[in-house]
Amino acid sequence: MKTSEGPALISDEALSQTGTWPTHQLKDQAFCSPKSLRAWAQAFLPGRGWSGPLCHVVSREHGAIQAFVPFAKQKIALFSIHSLAGYYWPFRTLFVAAQKEPGLAAAEALGRELAAHPPGAVLRFGPVSSRDAALHAVLGELSRQGWRALCRETGAVFELDLSQGMEGLKPKFSNSLIKNIEYSRRRLGKTVGELSVERHVMGRSLDILDTLAGIESQSWLAKKGGELKFIGQANQRFWALMGEQPDGHSEAVFWVLRCGGQPVAFSAHLETETAVYIIANSYDEQWKSHSPGSILTFDVLQDAVARGKRLLDWGQGDSGYKQRWGAQEASLLHDVMLFKPGLIGGLLAWVAKKALPTWTVRLDSLA
Repeated sequence: MKTSEGPALISDEALSQTGTWPTHQLKDQAFCSPKSLRAWAQAFLPGRGWSGPLCHVVSREHGAIQAFVPFAKQKIALFSIHSLAGYYWPFRTLFVAAQKEPGLAAAEALGRELAAHPPGAVLRFGPVSSRDAALHAVLGELSRQGWRALCRETGAVFELDLSQGMEGLKPKFSNSLIKNIEYSRRRLGKTVGELSVERHVMGRSLDILDTLAGIESQSWLAKKGGELKFIGQANQRFWALMGEQPDGHSEAVFWVLRCGGQPVAFSAHLETETAVYIIANSYDEQWKSHSPGSILTFDVLQDAVARGKRLLDWGQGDSGYKQRWGAQEASLLHDVMLFKPGLIGGLLAWVAKKALPTWTVRLDSLA
């Protein structure tokens, strides 16, 4: 793919003036869009070591942007470097417009533009997924152009193949799981009140965010000082911005379980045409003995299958709960740092290698 004349590094404001965006070539990754990136920047920059502005390296064909990779500055030790931007979950990636011909030509062209016009001498990409073919095409192009790499594996992601339908999934569930869910439903209905499950697509109404924050505040995660997704001004602003303009290719979806009208548990997702990414699921600790999370998860799975989703990404880490549903370790997440060819990049690579002895994964082992 040949690129036409035009600046390779552009501001987010310039990107916003390009009009309606086509479908992402990798439909599973349509959560990466100008809208979601802008929501992240407006909600979280500056903060947690990050600073703006959000900018993009783009590749073009016949004047039209075909792919872009977003960056913002991140402070690492004493250095401020350009890092792959966007919401941390489910992983960070880039945008490649759907092409008439299958393949990664647009991503490879983007890699060449990035090698020729990098925003800095050090670039960080993380967390990135081992199944992100477009991003690996960009990283491969940088490697061929002489960029040095340091990598580390951050953990496996648990995934569930939904293409087999509920009848194919049920044999993978643990033996007691469905019986326990049915028992909990009956017990709650008899002793507390009627159970109801709601599915909300994030829109302009912000009431659902207060409901989610209320449940999260009573969860074990909040009580143990974990990473919260809905409590706090920045989190609330991010989700509110995600709901302002319908994307068409991806959406934020929230499920809520109520018992006797009281919100008990939630499951929060980013969804594309083909995939469901569970960003967070929590429940009020006082309801723990009633298995509210399992009750809600069963409804979520049935709905995802009914709507033709083929992948459920449950994120990293498992105390055993995800495997009870048949989820297995699949793709890996990595953190990658790349250093520009030349004296300065070589010196920075040497310093980083001394300071980061655990970053030992080879770039060619990521895919």
